[in-house]
Amino acid sequence: MDIKVSSPGHHLNGSQVDEIERDLAKVARRLNKYNDVRTEVRVSETQGTPGFHVVLELGYGRNHLQAKAEAPDVGRAVREAREELLRQINDRSRGGHSWFAKRR
Repeated sequence: MDIKVSSPGHHLNGSQVDEIERDLAKVARRLNKYNDVRTEVRVSETQGTPGFHVVLELGYGRNHLQAKAEAPDVGRAVREAREELLRQINDRSRGGHSWFAKRR
């Protein structure tokens, strides 16, 4: 999985980038059958309140997904956006619509 991390206006140190990559490993395992998986992570500071806004964009096969999250720290925002991406991936899989599965 190819991961691109950008944070205009805020410098992320190496350990934060490594943590983001570890958090996204769960998505990579879920999509291991695809050869070309591209992920873009954009981190920015929220306006008004202290915290971070994270946008995750994921491209695999013919699919392009996007998730956004805000949290007081970068790691938490990335994990929240990751969970939203995993939900979207499950909804697109065969018979994986979460609303349908919950009603059974």
